[in-house]
Amino acid sequence: MAQTLAALERKLGELERTLASVSAAAPGAGESMASAPAPAHRASRLVDEIVEPDRGAAESAPWATRAAAGTTNAAMGTAGAPPAPTAPTGTPAPTSTPAPTSTPAPPARALRTPSSGELLVFRERLEQVARALTDDYDELLGRLSFAAVPAASGPTISFARGVPSLDIIDVEGLRDAAVRAFDSDPGGTTAYGTSVGYPRLRAWIADRHGVEPEHVFVTNGSLQADAFLFDQLVRSGDDVIVESPTYDRTLLSLRRRGARVHAVELEPDGIDTDALGRLLGRGVQPSLAHIIPNFQNPAGYTLSLPKRQALLALSAQHGFVVLEDDPYADLRFSGQPLPTMLSLDPDRVVYASSFTKTVCPGVRVGYLVGPPDIIEAIVSLATNTYISPNMVSEAIVYEFCASGAIERSIEMVRSALAQRAAALGDALRSELPDAEFVAPQGGYFMWVTLPPGTNVHALFDAASKRRVTFVKGSDFLLEGGENTLRLAYSGVTTEQIEEGVARLADAYRSL
Repeated sequence: MAQTLAALERKLGELERTLASVSAAAPGAGESMASAPAPAHRASRLVDEIVEPDRGAAESAPWATRAAAGTTNAAMGTAGAPPAPTAPTGTPAPTSTPAPTSTPAPPARALRTPSSGELLVFRERLEQVARALTDDYDELLGRLSFAAVPAASGPTISFARGVPSLDIIDVEGLRDAAVRAFDSDPGGTTAYGTSVGYPRLRAWIADRHGVEPEHVFVTNGSLQADAFLFDQLVRSGDDVIVESPTYDRTLLSLRRRGARVHAVELEPDGIDTDALGRLLGRGVQPSLAHIIPNFQNPAGYTLSLPKRQALLALSAQHGFVVLEDDPYADLRFSGQPLPTMLSLDPDRVVYASSFTKTVCPGVRVGYLVGPPDIIEAIVSLATNTYISPNMVSEAIVYEFCASGAIERSIEMVRSALAQRAAALGDALRSELPDAEFVAPQGGYFMWVTLPPGTNVHALFDAASKRRVTFVKGSDFLLEGGENTLRLAYSGVTTEQIEEGVARLADAYRSL
């Protein structure tokens, strides 16, 4: 009962705060309810109102108020006071001096301990009223909130996160893979394992890329793979090449290591290799170039074959390693697949990928493929960091891949992404004709450029009020990008895309 009362009191407090904010925000509003004096004895207010219709019950059960307040008195006398002493049998009761007042004291009322039946009746009445009040509260507060803050109806539509929606994740296939993992290899699945990763998955990845297992290192997600590679190849003060724009976590990770980051403009067919050549000609000597070749995050662009070859030629000439960060390669839904840079130059390229986009984000399994000497050095770092990565997740991913479920999953994801990318392009052309973009051939993202002078920070705030979100383009750049944004279409349905772009266009027109 006390918990029910406490919950009701919390709801009452929330309602009063909401009413106060509505009153304060309304034009011509009078004094805010927040400034009104709080009612006295609020803790017993609801109990008083609950028992008001049956005054007789209240008189015969004063224990109700004390129970809500947490007071315990076995004799059920006056709250907080011990029971009066009883005179021995046959001994006259002591007399006392009358109080100096003309109003006689009310006669003492005999109290009794409530029966279990009375307690159950009161609890039932309290819970019935609590349910009724809660339903009314939710309905009224919902209408007050909607009226007080003009906003689009319905939940927030998010173009912010590059994740697949639940409807395109093979949950049943993953459940079956988990059962097989524990049935077929309970020892390997549940043990610490080795720092290089689950041996069966390592071998499957090696076979997929046409290399020996010694070239493969399996990690807890591709971000951890990148971090180990940065720790091995990048020292404070080293030059590092990135695309402009590029993944914001990459920028953060390199800056934390003290790298001198050089951002080279990204074109619709990939990094500007001519500009990179000029930069290298001015004496910049990078230890690493981080490249996202397929359906780049955040731009959605793909590095053309001539530029892949030109980048590898610059790598050989100037002695830097190319990190081919390629988690989206299998998610092509138009155009022709291109060879990986790893396959073109396995001595100068370290390839990174993950199963986040093709299986599900929750597995947190990524990997590196590269020259054995680099992999061996990174394995030493991992050994000193943890005993092993997550064997359970890696065993499940192995069973998912080895059974062929991954190919079915990829096909399902491709089909959904193709529909969503097309819907996003159509909606932008219809609702936001000022937007410029390149339709992606795969992946999760679309890069949108608005007319010069557009303030993406103001647009973000206006869009949030209309319950639609995105990521500001400036988050992916060392500088600039004030009129750009990234839209992720992977986690939204076509219906949500149409509504979300309509809200975004309304926010743009409000600036």
